[in-house]
Amino acid sequence: MKNRFFLMVMASTLLLIISCNNAVNVDQLLKDDNTRKKVFTKITTDHEMMTDFMDIMIKDNHAMMMMKDNQGMKEMMMGEGGIMGMMKNKPELVDKMMGNMMKDGKMMGQMMEMMKDKGMMSEECANSCMKMMSGEGMDMDNKDDNHEFHNH
Repeated sequence: MKNRFFLMVMASTLLLIISCNNAVNVDQLLKDDNTRKKVFTKITTDHEMMTDFMDIMIKDNHAMMMMKDNQGMKEMMMGEGGIMGMMKNKPELVDKMMGNMMKDGKMMGQMMEMMKDKGMMSEECANSCMKMMSGEGMDMDNKDDNHEFHNH
């Protein structure tokens, strides 16, 4: 599953990269399994190409959704050797990530809902935070109009 996901994302990215050159028939190139594997291997073993590839993946909603839904990816990213481990030693990365998250009202609402459900935040506190964020102009489209949390 993890390999299939990776190959799908690689193929999508490859299509984006190659599509700039009209002389190359991307579909024809990628139809051949051997050629496709060689291209994927070249990208994954070349630091600069892989960095470019990851930049493209991060900006692509479909690729991010696929990574988010992939159990192997979750385990890899949350483990000590993954993003969580890396973040312990990179406070600037944590600050950037948290700053981006705080600009996303929907994500913040989901996070508060999870914290409330796990008993980390009271319903009163969550409602207060939601009201404050709506007052700041954050798009809270994942909640009802009055931004109240309700017991399930």
